[in-house]
Amino acid sequence: MYHILTCDRECQSVDAHREYTDNTYEGRDFMKPIQSDQQFQDAIQDKGMVVFTTSWCPDCRRLDMYVDELVKDYPQFNWYVVDRDELPELSDTQEVRGIPSLLFYQEGVKQEHLHSANAKTEMQIRSFLDTLNA
Repeated sequence: MYHILTCDRECQSVDAHREYTDNTYEGRDFMKPIQSDQQFQDAIQDKGMVVFTTSWCPDCRRLDMYVDELVKDYPQFNWYVVDRDELPELSDTQEVRGIPSLLFYQEGVKQEHLHSANAKTEMQIRSFLDTLNA
C-alpha cells in the first residue's frame, strides 16, 4: 500500500497504480525497458546507461520529470531502464542498494555507478554524466 500513498496521480487501487506506472515508459523513445537478463546482457555491451528505478519511489518520479532532457543532451549513451521490483536478482547482482541508481557499462563491464544518495537532483546526475568518457 505504501506505493499508492506516494503516487502523484492518487491512484485509488493497486491495479490502477500498476496500470499507470506500466504505461509511464510505454511509447516514449528516451529509454528502452529491460525486462529480462538477456536484454540486460545485450544492453551493457555498447555504452549502456542503465537506470534502476521503481514505480513507488518519489525520487524516481522526480527523475521522470527531466530524464527526457538528459537522454536528449547525452546521446552518446544508449539509455535503458530497469524496474528494480521486476528484476530484484539483477539489481542485487549489480549491487543496486538504492534507487534511483544510474550504472554505466561498456563491453559488458560496469564502469561507473551513481548511487541513489548522489542521484537526487538533475545537477548531480548531469555532473556524473559529464565525467564519463563515452
